[in-house]
Amino acid sequence: MAESVFISGACSRTAHAIDSLDQHTVALGMGIHIGIYDPSDQTHLRGVQQALRGHSERVNCCQFAHNSEGLRIPVLLSGSADTTARIWEKCLLSDGMATWQCTAVLRGHGSAVIALDAIAIKEDLVLVATASTDGTMRIWQHRPGSHEEHGAEGLPIPSDSVQVLNVGARSALAVALTELPDKTVVLATGNTDNRIHLFTQACDGSAHFSERLVLSGHEDWVTSLEFAQASAQDGLNAATAHWGPDDVILASASQDRYVRLWRISQTAGLSDDGRAGAQAVLDACSAALGSADIASQLTTRAHLLEAVGTQGKAHAVALDAVLVGHDGWVHSVRWRAGPTLVTASADGSAICWEPDATAGVWASAARLGASGGGADGFLGAVPVSSSLVLAHGYHGSMHLWQLDSGGLWVPLPAPSGHFAPVRDVCWDPHGRCVLTASADQTTRLFAPVGDQCVWREIARPQIHGYDMRCAVFTSPAEYVAGADEKVVRVFRATRAFADSWHELTGQPLDVDLQSLAAGASLPVLGLSNKAVARANEAAETDGDKTNDTYSMRQTHTDVAAQALAAARDGPPLEEQLLRGTLWPESDKLYAHAYEIHSLASAHSGRWVATACRATADRHAAVRLYAVPQTPGASWPQPAVLAAHSLTVTRMRFSPPSDKYLLTVSRDRSWALFSREDNNNEEAAVAFKLAAHHKRAHARIIWDAAWSPDSVFFATASRDKTVKLWLTAAPNSAPVTISFPESVTAIDFVPETASIGCPRYALAAALESGRIFVLTADVPADKSAIPTVWNPKELPSSCTHSATVNRLAWCPRSQKPEQTVWLLASASDDNTLRINSVQLS
Repeated sequence: MAESVFISGACSRTAHAIDSLDQHTVALGMGIHIGIYDPSDQTHLRGVQQALRGHSERVNCCQFAHNSEGLRIPVLLSGSADTTARIWEKCLLSDGMATWQCTAVLRGHGSAVIALDAIAIKEDLVLVATASTDGTMRIWQHRPGSHEEHGAEGLPIPSDSVQVLNVGARSALAVALTELPDKTVVLATGNTDNRIHLFTQACDGSAHFSERLVLSGHEDWVTSLEFAQASAQDGLNAATAHWGPDDVILASASQDRYVRLWRISQTAGLSDDGRAGAQAVLDACSAALGSADIASQLTTRAHLLEAVGTQGKAHAVALDAVLVGHDGWVHSVRWRAGPTLVTASADGSAICWEPDATAGVWASAARLGASGGGADGFLGAVPVSSSLVLAHGYHGSMHLWQLDSGGLWVPLPAPSGHFAPVRDVCWDPHGRCVLTASADQTTRLFAPVGDQCVWREIARPQIHGYDMRCAVFTSPAEYVAGADEKVVRVFRATRAFADSWHELTGQPLDVDLQSLAAGASLPVLGLSNKAVARANEAAETDGDKTNDTYSMRQTHTDVAAQALAAARDGPPLEEQLLRGTLWPESDKLYAHAYEIHSLASAHSGRWVATACRATADRHAAVRLYAVPQTPGASWPQPAVLAAHSLTVTRMRFSPPSDKYLLTVSRDRSWALFSREDNNNEEAAVAFKLAAHHKRAHARIIWDAAWSPDSVFFATASRDKTVKLWLTAAPNSAPVTISFPESVTAIDFVPETASIGCPRYALAAALESGRIFVLTADVPADKSAIPTVWNPKELPSSCTHSATVNRLAWCPRSQKPEQTVWLLASASDDNTLRINSVQLS
């Protein structure tokens, strides 16, 4: 019935949110979901392909389990702010498709899980370590595949921790597990006490960990840890020649801007009486190699690491190298074969470190993102393969680089999306793209690009200082947006965008290019995108040319970035979306006393209705604007349409001729305004109140929609019902459809689907994120409302995990027989989804 076409969402704002199984599978925390992404699929440019559901709050960390050699295995772990961790295993569905199923839920922490790791110590046993802000770490044991024997009806198995380690107020920000060559399992934690704590698992049968060693040296919080087996590394040179085949290397990253490498090497067997002497010998060797004035944080003093019951086996742990190159907090460190180390920092760069054979030290082999990385830096970077590196930024943006045959790292498109609730989504008049508005203070434009028509973000027209609330198109090249401010803003496309649109989609924008500005510039500390007529013309401020050299330089930079984005072969990269795809603001509409809450645009593009938050009649009145038909003309004063006493939550013009304007409100009422026939059809004053039902529902009315022939309209309410009202007799008894939860969004398919006989199709979304599609035959009396509706629920793979704020059907069918339609949905789970729905 339905299949997912596109999932858009941002990565979680945490350092451990991304991990890679192989070059075809990356898992990332995506709000309360776990996204599965194939970064190697650059031919089709596909983004997130699955969004795994299970957690109820933000996913803080994702990690694939690994074996003793450090190779990833298909067991995925996730930790969340909902205090639980989950284990996911790959399985095949009946249709042969691969998916990930939650097989165990790890409950026990009293606060958010912020770090975890897992190691397969046997073929059928995985050891898991989780760290939480509740001041504890927990150790768990999991047997892959056990859910098939013990899980009832495929449900995940609740698991109990086998050990609880209390760390107190000095929480562990990072954990890492490894198995030494002598089968000793080591747990390392990086804490807010600026130290690395090493635990070893007892060999006396208890299988519990005990703290054996504390490593000092970092001067700030330790944020990331990862082990690597020296025997698994290739190409050892002068910088790593002293590594033995059984050595284990621990990399640690810290907010002190440094990365440290610690070498763990096995010593000869020791008797109980010889351990103190061995430590003294190690200390003497370290003193002989160093000098007394070396700072304590650079000491190479070796320490003994033992496990209980090892019968004389011990290991020496010493600082091996300090990597200096970042100018900000280092958030993550990951090993890549080579040996190569990939680090990500708040300074906006990801660095690939390699041992320099000539100098005999570790050096930066590549600095990614240094010239245009995330403005707020990178939170993490993971090597996907020997030639792919994926990083994510503070605002959830993802950045992908590929090493080409010439040895250069080339940026590639990566998934993108909002990092806060998506409040609104609308289609352009021709159904070729969707525009979203989000609480992350941006509007974004998504469209299918390339020969495969794969959906991508192609523009970010507005980056604002207020949370965005709503947006509607008035034409393919103009839209109106409302935010948590009193001003409604109007935006027009640029010639750079028109060129980029034609290049990406192969279609013209259907607008007079001469009426468009060359580009747009966002002034310093400004909220309004300024139009730039020519690439060499500075931005204008209040009608006068500015002499501010910095502003002029910024204007030139913005226009150059837009030209680069338009000229690029393929979708714009994240760096270009940030500055190179802005649309200039063409007008401001001042008519409301409070924050804008809802907008509506007529199908003809001739009228725009606006409404704000209100607690009194005078503020709840709708403002109706006549859209200027001449590009660049000022918008006239609006007409005032009064009916409601509280915030108007939704407004809809009737298709196809915009004869009616329907409004619904928090006051539980709906109002119907009718357009009087006269010679001046553009006059907003032509709309008059025709009907007003003051107690239409028992609770707040969230949404409204028109049938495609305007014979009736629907209202959706918190009282768990959708009511259908006859347009010709609006005060007559409605047809009521009940749902199990509050209905937060509805929309009709724009045309009656022809499946043997004409049918209506209505999509309804619930507070929990579920989506239903209801169909009904058009009655023989075409002026009546169908009383029998056939509901079908979309599969969970096509729905959301939180409240759906808006549903929007594409204005045109995807198949000639009008049975396949695209449905866009925006939700509080921070995602935009586009599903292909087969009506039946």
